Amino acid sequence: MRREWENDGLTEAIEVVTSKDFKTAHPELFDRTLVGKTINQIHFCKANHYKNITSGSFVVPDKRDPSKERIVFAFCIASNTLYFIDDTNKIESLLGNMQKEFEYALTTPIVFLLDFMQYMITDDVYYLQKFEMRLSQLEEQLKHGIAKNLDQNIMSMRKDLNSLGMYYEQLSDLGETLEQVVLQEKDELADNLLSLYNTRVGQLYSMVQTIKDYASQLSNLSQNIMAAKQNNIMQFLTGVTTIFLPMTLVTGWFGMNFRYLPFIYTRAGFIGTCVFCVLVLVVEIIIFRKKNLFK
Repeated sequence: MRREWENDGLTEAIEVVTSKDFKTAHPELFDRTLVGKTINQIHFCKANHYKNITSGSFVVPDKRDPSKERIVFAFCIASNTLYFIDDTNKIESLLGNMQKEFEYALTTPIVFLLDFMQYMITDDVYYLQKFEMRLSQLEEQLKHGIAKNLDQNIMSMRKDLNSLGMYYEQLSDLGETLEQVVLQEKDELADNLLSLYNTRVGQLYSMVQTIKDYASQLSNLSQNIMAAKQNNIMQFLTGVTTIFLPMTLVTGWFGMNFRYLPFIYTRAGFIGTCVFCVLVLVVEIIIFRKKNLFK
């Protein structure tokens, strides 16, 4: 796909090509942009500017599974043309949606690239808010004691958030590199767009960090609640063991000396032993209550 327009007497264009076609038509630009690699070998967002040629790549986490699925493509600005190098046919769809949604008027390649970069992160704040909502729901479930697989859910979200955090950090670095291009071209519109883009990327990165902190706090809260429950169980078992320790000693003593205690065979002796054990138990319970050892 190629779109051309006139701007100050110059023919400028946007072209979407596959890596194979780009390498065939512009081998020197291919080596500058992909450094001999294929699209599938790109693993991070970056930008380079050298001798009036601006190139780079994008690795965009897919909203369906940010930690695994990614949309990968490259770009190159040379000879008043913006090339999008894509082997998945997703860029044409994104460009079409962008121009339909914003009724976009073509200006310069660098301005179009910056507008496209803005478009890619337009809805990210709403996507990140979904993480906050999920964590809020987990917090409510935790408060009511009905949270299931909470640790697994938090781990899954943190994995996605780590991928998004790295993505926004790379976008920030990419934006800093593009500042060189904007300064050289002295394009006020591009400068404003880039400033707005860097601000939004910074906000998105901060938002990711805030949500990660929220997830960590929720995980710590879950562990504290679990530790408190275990502590209560241990206190209860300790109390039961303490209360019945005298009974255990009496039982053991009788067991070891049973044949030397003829009074146990009498009715009064047996009842007296039972009453003694009950009295000891009652005294212990009273002492425990006074010392507030029952919780």
